[in-house]
Amino acid sequence: MKPIIGINCDYEDDTKPHSFVYRDYVDAILMAGGIPFLLPLVKNRDDMECLLERMDGLLLTGGDDVPPSRYGEERREKTHCVHADKDVFDNLLLQLALERKKPILALCYGAQLVNVAYGGSLIQDVPSEAKTAITHKPAKGEKCSHSVSIEKNTILYKIIGADVLNTNSAHHQAVKKLGKGLKATARTSDGIIEAFECEGHPFLVAVQWHPERLTFDTRHAALFKALVDTSSVGRALPANTQLSGKIITGQICPTPRL
Repeated sequence: MKPIIGINCDYEDDTKPHSFVYRDYVDAILMAGGIPFLLPLVKNRDDMECLLERMDGLLLTGGDDVPPSRYGEERREKTHCVHADKDVFDNLLLQLALERKKPILALCYGAQLVNVAYGGSLIQDVPSEAKTAITHKPAKGEKCSHSVSIEKNTILYKIIGADVLNTNSAHHQAVKKLGKGLKATARTSDGIIEAFECEGHPFLVAVQWHPERLTFDTRHAALFKALVDTSSVGRALPANTQLSGKIITGQICPTPRL
């Protein structure tokens, strides 16, 4: 049976409040052989635990910004926080998924969410705060790309199969301080962390770019295939089985208290 991959929904509170997910995320999971399951905002812990018991893996999507109060800073002018209800939902979802060692692929805001959950902090606006000639977030209507250098002997390197990868530029925030137990696995030439992982977790890979928009390139599509394949392995094992093998190495990554 195909693994079920939970996808956290975005949320807009306008005249008709609604949860939604961009189709690219769904298509990427389908292409990788998984079954996408959209997760709307659920704030009841018991209900969320019930949902997670039916999930084999989790895709944390992009979105607006993590509230700076989560990492002890004041919100700056160019920081646009996710809705308060989504903030509660995403943090509880992440905590419960980590407790259950669910395979997780975190993208853009999702990566920032993970970093902050592990005690890290964020550059609130790369264009105005970081001294860099690289365009990490293009102007509205423009498209840019940049290359990242990938560390060898990492999960990301084993997935991509290369030490340099061209990615889309689509994030105005980035890791400032990396969370405890996390390891940087890719950077741009200006030193900005573009990817990280937690080696002792069955599968926790986070990237700052949007590979769901680049699945025509097999190297980006491989991220979703790795999530689905790892979720398939977990589905076939009894509960509480420790995963090990060619991808899982290193020390146990502590589950943060959210």
